[in-house]
Amino acid sequence: DLGTSWVTGDSVTWLIGQAVPASASLVRGGFLLWMTVALLVGVRSAMRPRGPTDRLGNAFVLFGMSAHPLWLGLVLAWLFGFVLGWLPIQGYCDLLRPNAASECGGPVQWAYHLILPWVVFAAAYAALYTRMIRSGVAENLHEDYVMAARAKGVGEWAVVHRHALRNALLPIVTMLTMDLGLAFSGTIFVEHVFQVPGLGFLAFNAIPRRDL
Repeated sequence: DLGTSWVTGDSVTWLIGQAVPASASLVRGGFLLWMTVALLVGVRSAMRPRGPTDRLGNAFVLFGMSAHPLWLGLVLAWLFGFVLGWLPIQGYCDLLRPNAASECGGPVQWAYHLILPWVVFAAAYAALYTRMIRSGVAENLHEDYVMAARAKGVGEWAVVHRHALRNALLPIVTMLTMDLGLAFSGTIFVEHVFQVPGLGFLAFNAIPRRDL
């Protein structure tokens, strides 16, 4: 029992329960995006160090870890939402229950409204994990078991993906379990910019109203 809101009088537990699905959607989609990008770019960069892909990957890592999500969210919302008009710049559609008034709901509208929040949320994590995967794979490519696999005639794709990458992911999985928990606290900027009614948006609106 977390009490009631000082402003609305609603149960705090109920308010959190209403906000969790939106935050969970943001974190789950962002997680899939950042791991996909990190695996593709990180492995490719490790296979061809100092090549074009590696240089672009390093630039992406520098930008992703430097750009604040609030700034990045505003820039992308202005470019893709306001200037180009390709994507919605705010709002959230329920995955399963369409809103009868706005007809906003279902998997397609749900994903459509979360494209920009997913990109902004995943940027910093994708940059961090790209650097970690590149470093881990590059280090494992020089291990004795990898050289032995190559000597036996194993193809380069199998050497990288079945041997080097598998061992490089061990410390990353450990870090990933911690980052997924921390990710929920990092949604406050993304949810505020795109008006996603999640836990971060709930906390942000409670602060100026002193709704302790």
